[in-house]
Amino acid sequence: MLLMPAQNWLWYYEKEHDRFALALGEEMVFLTPYSDKQLTPDCHFDTAFSTEHADFYQRALSRLQGELDLMDAVLVQIALNITAARFFALPRMPKSWHFAPSDQIVYACEGKRVSLQSPSGHHQFVVVEALEQSTLVMLLDPLCALTGGREMRQFDLIKVMNDRLAPASEGRHVRIVAA
Repeated sequence: MLLMPAQNWLWYYEKEHDRFALALGEEMVFLTPYSDKQLTPDCHFDTAFSTEHADFYQRALSRLQGELDLMDAVLVQIALNITAARFFALPRMPKSWHFAPSDQIVYACEGKRVSLQSPSGHHQFVVVEALEQSTLVMLLDPLCALTGGREMRQFDLIKVMNDRLAPASEGRHVRIVAA
């Protein structure tokens, strides 16, 4: 069963775990993988899960259901992480040099699965924010080696120019490890 937004949901910063969190009622908390270094200062103020957040979450969740063959709990985890990133992630400059240009055109929209080719191979990402020239994406794979010995871990964010986006592989299975 998919988790649907409620009026009592509240974003806040969980200091004990050093993570941005979403209170899902009195006894349930969702911890994102994001620390305050990756987020705007607004993350330190309690913020209601607004109708804008709820609309974005539901659109992303619906799109993910069509794109990925995963358990509902994992789809919810991805959709909540995308929502947190979309509304609270620090702005960033594109870092396209880590990925090869694509020979195909991909129309990016929030919640869509795309592929990027790094030196270590093709990796699955999901679109967080699609802009005219660039796109903010979140890694779905467990790990992605980048140039210069750097690496990304699952749910990390990166912005790339749109010419790097490639269609996602045909398979709808992605290995997700709970954060």
